[in-house]
Amino acid sequence: MTTLWQDVRFAGRMLRKSPRFTTIAVTTLAIGIGANTIMFSVANGLLLRPLGIKDPDQLVGCRSLPEYVKTFPYSTYIGIRDGNPVFTDLTGYGFDEINLRYRDNARRAEVFFVPANYFSTLGVTPVLGRGILPEEDRLGTAPVAVLAYHAWKRCGSDPNIVGTDILADGYPCRVVGVMPKGFTGLSLTGPDAWLSLASRYQTLQADDRVKRWPERFSLDVKYPRMVLVGRLKPGLSMSAAQAHLASLGGQLGVERGLYLYHLPRLGFLGSDDRIRLAGISAFLLGTSAFILLIACLNLANMYLVQGASRQRELAIRMAIGCSRWRIMRQLLVESLLLAMVGGIGGLVLAFWGMRILNASLASLRLPVAMGLALEAGFDVRVLGATVAFSMIATLLSGLRPAVRLSRRSVIADPKEVRGSVFRASGRGRWTVRGGLSVAGQIALSVVLVMGASLFTHSAVRAARATPGYSFDGKLLIGMDFDGTGYGDAQRQQLCRRLIEQVSVLPGVKAVGLSNYVPFSDGYGVTQVSILGQEPDDDDVETVMRRGVNSYVQAVGGDYFQSVGLPLLRGRYFTALESTTGAPVAIVDEALARRLRPDGDVLGCVISGWSQEIVGIVPNIRHGVLKEEVEPHVYGPLGSNIGSVLLNVRLADSSRATEAALLQRIPKEIHAVDPQVAVLSATTLAEHHRNSATMWLMRMSARLAAAFGAVALFLAGLGIYGVKGYIVASRTRDIGIRMALGATSGRVLAMVLCEGTALTLVGLAFGMAAALAVTRLARSVLCDVDPVDPLSIGMTLVLLGGVSLLAGYLPARRAARIDPMVALRHE
Repeated sequence: MTTLWQDVRFAGRMLRKSPRFTTIAVTTLAIGIGANTIMFSVANGLLLRPLGIKDPDQLVGCRSLPEYVKTFPYSTYIGIRDGNPVFTDLTGYGFDEINLRYRDNARRAEVFFVPANYFSTLGVTPVLGRGILPEEDRLGTAPVAVLAYHAWKRCGSDPNIVGTDILADGYPCRVVGVMPKGFTGLSLTGPDAWLSLASRYQTLQADDRVKRWPERFSLDVKYPRMVLVGRLKPGLSMSAAQAHLASLGGQLGVERGLYLYHLPRLGFLGSDDRIRLAGISAFLLGTSAFILLIACLNLANMYLVQGASRQRELAIRMAIGCSRWRIMRQLLVESLLLAMVGGIGGLVLAFWGMRILNASLASLRLPVAMGLALEAGFDVRVLGATVAFSMIATLLSGLRPAVRLSRRSVIADPKEVRGSVFRASGRGRWTVRGGLSVAGQIALSVVLVMGASLFTHSAVRAARATPGYSFDGKLLIGMDFDGTGYGDAQRQQLCRRLIEQVSVLPGVKAVGLSNYVPFSDGYGVTQVSILGQEPDDDDVETVMRRGVNSYVQAVGGDYFQSVGLPLLRGRYFTALESTTGAPVAIVDEALARRLRPDGDVLGCVISGWSQEIVGIVPNIRHGVLKEEVEPHVYGPLGSNIGSVLLNVRLADSSRATEAALLQRIPKEIHAVDPQVAVLSATTLAEHHRNSATMWLMRMSARLAAAFGAVALFLAGLGIYGVKGYIVASRTRDIGIRMALGATSGRVLAMVLCEGTALTLVGLAFGMAAALAVTRLARSVLCDVDPVDPLSIGMTLVLLGGVSLLAGYLPARRAARIDPMVALRHE
């Protein structure tokens, strides 16, 4: 232990004697270890961090066949709960998207309808108020709600919110509690609020269309269908529980049986999504491992550079009896000390990197409000991983230099000039080994820089992408009618009044309604065929093959004029047709030519819908990442008008006009009817920028750019280190050349040419690897081919420029060597 402490003290003194080397080495390690710490913290959040519920491993889901059938009627829930042989507690939840409104704050939100034992089964208590009581599960009781923490913050963090009412689709629900921060339920994504089971029927009664429901309807209609979640009895395995549960399905009338499954970590990825999340985590960690590998290769060469200046010291220590193992241990202790300091620096970088990453996650705007518990942060696992990364860095960067520097000749080394490791090792052998190391760094850097160029180019193209019409001068106002209590006729009349009211505002050119907008999720898809062209038989599969798979959008008012889609043939919907569900349809050119080769479908009737095609409009692009044109069919809004989007086209697209109308239009909507909830008011361009797809693309581009910039920096540092070693080890050789008449320019060119050869080899191998790897990313690139000339050119220019600069600095130092000083060297 005393000897080890002496090694640590000596290592500290040696590092203090070389502040430039120590600073560069610590910076290199901090970058490599910090990048891996950040990515591990994300993987930790996706796979390992507990969800804040009691004994999550004992919780399992219950489903039927096929696998996607995971909801059951209320009667099945009661039957399993009261007679199950495997669960200590059985709970569940129904889910829906509704309009939640607290004072002036309204938003479309995901809510869960849960029984009274939901929170007790999960072992979580509210931070404000209480949970749901058993008597509040009964029909006829006043609806109650427990808010998620993020929803409470959106309501202004009102400490007195318990006991007040929020509006759920226009129906008052009493707030009885607020859940802890970060609690999202059974997965990393969760709802804005948990409502009592009975609340579902009560909120539906606020809709005039369901007030006609008679009491003869069973409880299975009045209560929501539920995802069932149970806590297994102690000591009962999942396979044993499955065997016990098999017979219960038949007793309850579940024809295809009851089956248990592991709950997903992300609620929207299906049943057991750990394999998918493990793949995502492996990709992130693999990318960051590239950075650590480049950093370690770089540092290993720097150790050899530093070792050249310590050759006499090491040889003398061996000459007076120090063993090779003792030398190796001393060098490894120095590497370990540097790695530990670099690890501390990596933690500092990781802290700021996690803050930036969490801020980006918080900025994600989803079309439906929900909670997201994914957060990068420190815990015991992350700190342990940082220590592990530091140890890996010690071995990768320090072991090879320690072995090579300790393999010196005891007799020859004291006679050699300083930096003679070059000659003692054999000039050719060092050139091959050191050159391959630097070429490997450059090749790895090419892969990361090429990826960064592709994702950045893709994000820029995505930001500029349009569906087929410009976003400029267009507004998008989200509204919800479900809380008004109006029937179909009243909603249709309200739509016409809103269009008329907004159309007469100064600066407004056209106003339309739609249920969705392109570049968004939620589109319906249907099979479209022309009446009279169906197959003669009634085989469903044959009918499906003959139909054209098409996206469906419901529109009203002057929708096509408001977004800028001109009419190619036929006519638009009339004002009456657009809001009454008239049997008419408009198709795009792609669908028209799929239905008939000549595209002449005007007057044809869509089979199954009995809708006459009255117009044809240009094609639009459905998704940002979809290059091909896909068929679309547009129908009138008609009945079932719930959440709609008001599309407003302006005569003047200046920012001042947009800002003024974004303030005024919601007031005009409330002037027509104050019960209409305005969920959002933004420009169409801003809606596109804030979409989840664009957030993901920007996030990918930023991560790739960060990794690429780090790879550039480390590659340049590695070349600088090797070239510095070559110059240091050839000081006398260069002095002799200059004494014999070599000019400074010739020496400069000689050193630069050696570096250029290494760069070209690394670029060649790296570009071949990059082109092979980036082909896997084709599906997530927007309008960018993996073999993208711009990205290839940018990669070659950046790495070539950095390599040239890194080689120029040692070359300039070599050109300034004084021949007399060099000849007196050692």
